[in-house]
Amino acid sequence: MSVVQVSLAGGVVLIAVMADRMFGFKVGPRQWAGLWLMAAGLVMLGLTLPAMHGADARFSDPAMISFEAGLFGVGGLLIMGPRMGGRTEHHGVMLGAAAGILFGVSDTSIKALTGIVGAHGVLGVLLSPWLAVALAASVVAFYASARGLQDGEAVPVIAITGTAANIAGIAGGIIVFGDPMPGSAVGIVFQALAFVLVIVAAALMPAPMRAAGIAPEAA
Repeated sequence: MSVVQVSLAGGVVLIAVMADRMFGFKVGPRQWAGLWLMAAGLVMLGLTLPAMHGADARFSDPAMISFEAGLFGVGGLLIMGPRMGGRTEHHGVMLGAAAGILFGVSDTSIKALTGIVGAHGVLGVLLSPWLAVALAASVVAFYASARGLQDGEAVPVIAITGTAANIAGIAGGIIVFGDPMPGSAVGIVFQALAFVLVIVAAALMPAPMRAAGIAPEAA
C-alpha cells in the first residue's frame, strides 16, 4: 500500500504545471516552493521504502481501529477549523487536508476489505464494519474537498488533499499492514527528513495574497 501511494504522489507537481499552463491559475513562488518540497519529500519516501514482495492485506484489529479512529478525529478537527480557533482564511486548505486524510481512511479500509473478501468472500465484506467506514469516509471527504475548493485557492487545496491522502496511505501501510521500514539508521533518518519536508511544504502552500485580502475584511 505504501509503495502504491508513493507512486501516485508523483502527480502533485503536475498540478501546478497544468494549473499554470493550461487553466490560467497564477502559481506564485511560494506555492512552487511548497510543491517542489512536497515532491522532494515524497520521492525520498519512495527511495527509502524497502522492496515489497507480493501483496498482503492482513492486519490486526487494534491497529486498524486505533489508526482509523485517530485519522477520523484529526479530519474532524480540520473540518471544524475556525470553530476550534483556526484562521478563517486558511479554512479551504484545512478542508483540503481533512479530505485527504479521510481519503486515506477510505483507502486503508478498502485495502482491509481486499483481504476480507479473499478469506470470507463477498458476505464477509458486506458484514464488515470497514465497509461502512470506507463509505462514510469517502462521502465526508468528497464534500470536504468540494467545500475546500470553494473556500480556498485551487492549487494549494488540491495539492494538500493529494499529499494528505498519500501520507495517510503510507502511514496506514506501515502501521496497519506492516509494510517494512528501512533496515538502517540512515534510511530511517531520510524518511523522517522526508516527512519534515512535506510538513514544511504544507505550511508554504496557502496563498499569502488571498489571506492578506480576506483578513482585513474579517476585521
